[in-house]
Amino acid sequence: MNAASETIYLDYAATAPLAPGVMEVMQHALMATDANPASLHGPGREAARLIDTAAAEVAQLINAREKDLIWTSGATESINLALKGVVAFAGTDAHIVSVVTEHSATLDTLAWLEKYGTRVTRLPVDSDGRIDLGDLESALADNATLVSIMHVNNETGVIQDIAAIGERCAAHGVDLHVDAAQSLGRLALDVERMQIALLSLSAHKIGGPKGVGALYVRPRTGLAAQLHGGGQQRGLRSGTLATHQIAGFGAAAAHMAAIRDSEQKRLAVLRDHLSDALARADRVMRNGGPVHTAAPFLNVSVAGVHGDALLKGLTDGAPALAVSSGAACSAAKGQSSYVLRAMGRSPREAGASIRFSLGAGTTAAQIDAAADRFVSEVSRLRAIADAA
Repeated sequence: MNAASETIYLDYAATAPLAPGVMEVMQHALMATDANPASLHGPGREAARLIDTAAAEVAQLINAREKDLIWTSGATESINLALKGVVAFAGTDAHIVSVVTEHSATLDTLAWLEKYGTRVTRLPVDSDGRIDLGDLESALADNATLVSIMHVNNETGVIQDIAAIGERCAAHGVDLHVDAAQSLGRLALDVERMQIALLSLSAHKIGGPKGVGALYVRPRTGLAAQLHGGGQQRGLRSGTLATHQIAGFGAAAAHMAAIRDSEQKRLAVLRDHLSDALARADRVMRNGGPVHTAAPFLNVSVAGVHGDALLKGLTDGAPALAVSSGAACSAAKGQSSYVLRAMGRSPREAGASIRFSLGAGTTAAQIDAAADRFVSEVSRLRAIADAA
């Protein structure tokens, strides 16, 4: 079997193929200059110009100033810089408020900080995966230093109300850090209107290259550098910038800015069609309310099947479906999804969950084929279970 030609790719939340024009921009950046963008000579200035162009393109997506972006290796590094940087600046009395359903990049960093004395409050979520703003108010009043929250959950696509959260943080004089890896290019982001102090971004989720991201840092936000060396990027993140990677990020951002609204409407229609089609299998539960879920995401739990068997059957069959089961970090530890368990799903239900995430290459024909494949595989596995 030619796996590449027979696989229906529905894992855009994990990574998106390069967007149109990104490869060409990266090739141009590689060929236009070999110089270090920190160098003051002509070739260096040309490299710096390419980075400035990318900064303008990324900043446009979040309504920020170009000079307030710090380039990183990806959202994981951005999150580490935001959380560790705030704690290092604030000192031993730091208190971070976050959410139990955050990405492991946040949860693991918070656990590390906690070992060294940082106080951490983790807010629960309701059955739709959203926090209670009353819980947030109580935590803010308890001498909070920073709130760190994911805009769009990477497993379920559940959207947190960042504007309302930002308003409450501002009222208490508490900085807000947002993990926007899954919302950039999908939802409207405005760091001014949403009163965001720190915003973590990733290129490869929007069709840019892997290995590059950014952290928006609002002026006068207390942040201590975590990488030291040459003093690049105002000393907040030392290291020679990867011109071609950053240029690719900018090109992807420009592409997403042009198509975001129409594309998300298209994906919402396809996602809802997929949800209706999967229901033909019976006892398929949608995780996360559709009103507060980003357009490309559909996460379902399936009764009467073993989760590992379902995932293997879907990914190995014909046509093969490139889908995910929970988060890779949970699967690697032999655990069912902690996100779904926090939303009230049983360990068995959380373990038998599948995430579909749609993107630019997703078509109606693919959705129909994927649904047929899913219903067939669920029926097959249930028949085996009934016969055992």
